[in-house]
Amino acid sequence: MLILNVVFLGRVSSMASAPTSKYNSHSLENESIKRTSRDGVNRDMGEAVPRLPGETPITDKEVIYICPFNGPIKGRVYITNYRLYLRSLETPMFAFLNEEKFNVDGWTVYNPVEEYRRQGLPNHHWRITFINKCYELCDTYPALLVVPYRAADEDLRRVATFRSRNRIPVLSWIHPENKTVIVRCSQPLVGMSGKRNKDDEKYLDVIRETNRQVNKLTIYDARPNVNAVANKATGGGYESDDAYHNAELFFLDIHNIHVMRESLKKVKDIVYPNVEESHWLSSLESTHWLEHIKASILLGKHVCL
Repeated sequence: MLILNVVFLGRVSSMASAPTSKYNSHSLENESIKRTSRDGVNRDMGEAVPRLPGETPITDKEVIYICPFNGPIKGRVYITNYRLYLRSLETPMFAFLNEEKFNVDGWTVYNPVEEYRRQGLPNHHWRITFINKCYELCDTYPALLVVPYRAADEDLRRVATFRSRNRIPVLSWIHPENKTVIVRCSQPLVGMSGKRNKDDEKYLDVIRETNRQVNKLTIYDARPNVNAVANKATGGGYESDDAYHNAELFFLDIHNIHVMRESLKKVKDIVYPNVEESHWLSSLESTHWLEHIKASILLGKHVCL
């Protein structure tokens, strides 16, 4: 019996396989078109596998493939002059067995308009815009965005040209009493030459003026300072004091997703499959995972204050 260390996510999977001469021999083809299953019933492989025009069945055999969710699962692999095709004989997966019915339409569980209304939006300082309704402005932002009332949609389009992946500053949260807001956005496209964009500068000033109780606009850049400077070489950068008046910039020293993923992998390696008690503290320290957790907690502290 052949053991395959491969992953198949569905009941039926196929993999393209280039034709090889040893599988095109007439004797091997005649030998394997007809197979006898364990229950004694003859099975025509041509009927078991949907074939493309001109595709010729060659052989089939029972295999076991290793599924990461269920472990070893039996199946049957078919080889034709065009591809390798596997059909599992057992499908004890939740996705196939679950027949629970729900009365709620999952697509309508979250209604952005109702959520904004819960936060008291729109109001005389903030409005809802449909500029991204078809994800034309920014394909990684929601269809509905909350922006300053004084900012027209044409202003938003000009600001988008100066922000990485067109992620303009948009409202994420508003305080129910003092109306202080948290706004999210991507890095400005400053580059090595220190480019400026008057529309972007004016837009951030409009955001600052939505709350008369605050004189300064505080900008939190989640990256380490050295990363933000390095991003200038690829066209990115950060908001400078010269360009953005009445703004204060803080770097929060949170590394990118690749560093986080590598750190988490190191944590997994020291706890699975065994924990080495004698070097536990030094091993944990070497992962730098707690440093990343600390930085994330301090981010929340800064924003809350």
